[in-house]
Amino acid sequence: MHARELTAAGLHDRRLAAAYTCCGRYLSQRNSAAYPLARCLLPPGRRPYWDAILAFSTYVDDLIDDPTKPTTERLAQYDAYVREFLDLLAGDGEGPRKPAATQDRTGRQLACAFRHFARTWDIPTRSIRRFLTTIRTDLSVTEYPRYADLAEYIDGVCGQGTIWGNALLEPRDEEADRRAVAASFGLQLTDYLRDLREDLADGRLYLPVEDLNDFGLTRAGVEQAARDRRMTPQLRELVEFQTDRARRCFAEAADWWRLVHPSAQELPRQYVRLGRITLEQIRRSDHDIFHPRPRARLACAAASCAGFALGYARAAAAHRTAGPRPVPRPYPRTPAAQQSDRP
Repeated sequence: MHARELTAAGLHDRRLAAAYTCCGRYLSQRNSAAYPLARCLLPPGRRPYWDAILAFSTYVDDLIDDPTKPTTERLAQYDAYVREFLDLLAGDGEGPRKPAATQDRTGRQLACAFRHFARTWDIPTRSIRRFLTTIRTDLSVTEYPRYADLAEYIDGVCGQGTIWGNALLEPRDEEADRRAVAASFGLQLTDYLRDLREDLADGRLYLPVEDLNDFGLTRAGVEQAARDRRMTPQLRELVEFQTDRARRCFAEAADWWRLVHPSAQELPRQYVRLGRITLEQIRRSDHDIFHPRPRARLACAAASCAGFALGYARAAAAHRTAGPRPVPRPYPRTPAAQQSDRP
């Protein structure tokens, strides 16, 4: 993270600057290729806040998914961290109201940065609590009976975080939130198909059981197909069904970028565009998620790179035109959304 980004974000306090810098360092160590590419589409003054969202969300997910520890230990560690964070969130200062139980300095730094982000951008506490409660179910829930159950999970784990990120884009009205959540659904449904083998190896199935039944499949049969890397006709039909579902989500999210400030439009536009390209790769591979066709991968990779290069140029021009962006007042919420954030 550059000093000019911290300055543009109004982060002049040394302790806060250190906390936000820790967020960027943590994400860089995770070696996520999407991290630097996505943040460069944002105005400089929004990038530290973006880092805080992504770092905090990634950290709590890492606590849940740590393969080196038994489930009971992960659960205890996660609950302790969440208690400390919620205590910090409810406090009036920049530090916790009591000594931290955890010795993980990185975790404390990420919590401090995210707490400052949430206060600065008026993120409802109930939204944060919903995320933290929902992601905790990864330690106990291994499948979802209906799509409605899966959708509730996606909205809690992904939808809430997308709304937090959407706040940084200076949305014009609440319709932007709905479009943003639709994009997160499309991306998540697509990832569930691409990561099917990995998720099953971790004991989790993100294809609704009701959908398996509709296509004459069982979980055991899908697990066997994943182990063998073999597409059955029924599984191929289910993948096509799921890609159509994701495609409808992206169609709903198509105009998301038009509903945010011009200086931040490129990030939502690229998210939706790249999600659609991934779906196109699956389609060109005849919905075979185990053996994507090389030509399909090459064509989609070329389209991704070309489109992103153009998007980066548009974003850079928009940032120059807009100049420094102060932290705006949050847009007015509906009466229902204006209810107390207290638990």
